[in-house]
Amino acid sequence: MRHAALVFSGLLVAVTPLAAAVQAPPAELGDMMDRLIHPDPSTRDAGLAEITRLGHPAAIPGLIDVLYLDIILDSRVANLLERLSGQRFGHDWRQWVEWLQKQEAIVPHRDYAGWKGRLFARIDPAFGRFLPPGVKHRVRLEEIVWGGVRKDGIPALTNPRHVRPEQATYLTADELVLGISVAGQHRAYPLRIMDWHEMANDVVGGVPITIAY
Repeated sequence: MRHAALVFSGLLVAVTPLAAAVQAPPAELGDMMDRLIHPDPSTRDAGLAEITRLGHPAAIPGLIDVLYLDIILDSRVANLLERLSGQRFGHDWRQWVEWLQKQEAIVPHRDYAGWKGRLFARIDPAFGRFLPPGVKHRVRLEEIVWGGVRKDGIPALTNPRHVRPEQATYLTADELVLGISVAGQHRAYPLRIMDWHEMANDVVGGVPITIAY
């Protein structure tokens, strides 16, 4: 990641790490977080200053997202994360994520899903549809990260042409495959091909299937 070697010279606030974690995030935090990802740099700076003054741990998940995408290319986000959490991970995004996974008391602001959708829409507008406000989810939204490509940047293997085993001369005897059997029909998807596509959409035994690898 790119980071300029600048020292944070913003407002110094007295924050007890995670002291406010048991309190509901104030409503205005959502507006502050929106300013933090605004296209205008001065608006982003104002949002960061407001979040700093507020000093609420509910901002931590969003700040980690901002750190990952390098939206503010200096040390202010990392410094604020350290101030709010009491941890010293600097710009090491992976350590921040692993630490946050263990912090069940830290709950993002109420519109975090929609906010994260708007954040990812900066990369690809299609991502915004995956995380609309109020989206139902089973996993922690904090753990959803960008994989490095835009939507459909890795094309799925859709309705591939199949050959009989004896015709697959490009495979070795010990080739690894993903196998599936449905209603008496059998299919094998070589991992060397799935490595390129990561997903396959097919119909086996009259049943539509999706394979994720």
